[in-house]
Amino acid sequence: MISFTVSVKDHGRLNLPKSLRAALHLRDGDDLVFRVTSAGVAEVVSASTLAERGTGLFIHLKQEDSETDSFIAERRVQADQ
Repeated sequence: MISFTVSVKDHGRLNLPKSLRAALHLRDGDDLVFRVTSAGVAEVVSASTLAERGTGLFIHLKQEDSETDSFIAERRVQADQ
């Protein structure tokens, strides 16, 4: 586990050290999600990481291909060309 110390400035502003931004794979404009447990422990994760974790999360519930899925797949192929 890596630890970082970040000071809270005026109006709750945080200045994240470069090493912390690198560890979280953050880029300018990225959003952070803070999760706080009832014990007061916080987890910080980038919104893009959460989105990546959720990709395909409910794929097992899919019953059949839809016309929308086919349309989107076709557009993605066209965009890649």
